[in-house]
Amino acid sequence: MGVIDDAIEDGPSEVQGPDTLVISARVPGHGALHRRVACPLPMPGSGRGLVGRAIGIRCIGLDSDDVDDVVVVRWPDEVKRAQRPFRPEGPGALRARAWKLLADCGAAVTVGGILLTAVILIGVLFTAGELFAELPAWFRPGVALAATAGAAVLGVFAFAVGQSRARTVLTRAHDQMRP
Repeated sequence: MGVIDDAIEDGPSEVQGPDTLVISARVPGHGALHRRVACPLPMPGSGRGLVGRAIGIRCIGLDSDDVDDVVVVRWPDEVKRAQRPFRPEGPGALRARAWKLLADCGAAVTVGGILLTAVILIGVLFTAGELFAELPAWFRPGVALAATAGAAVLGVFAFAVGQSRARTVLTRAHDQMRP
């Protein structure tokens, strides 16, 4: 068991990384060990709220100079909550989840459309259609190319609409709950 003693923010730079947490743990017969670990919370400065909190740690050695010899096995509850995926609750949550599902399906259609467009385009341009010679007679590479390219575009549209509607539903539900 250890205690977070301090949170050190990176110095001023173009890209600021996560805070470094300084941890101390009492080991019978060895005194206090001091270790450091990167803060799991993404926002710079968020480690300050964890100072003084107890965490579960494991160290391999007892060398006081090896400050990176630590594995955190249990974080405080606020870290666990921050790392959970967002799942809307309350009024409008079901509709928001349905719109989010549409957005996720749109993203999958976009990726699939892009990949299939690339494969069909390579087959048409570089093999002069020989890649499709063994396919059924009803398969038309030009039609398939147009369909996959269209799917990629429509998938982006479905993703944008789904994300926008999910945000709108949650915002309206939140606004209706306020007095």
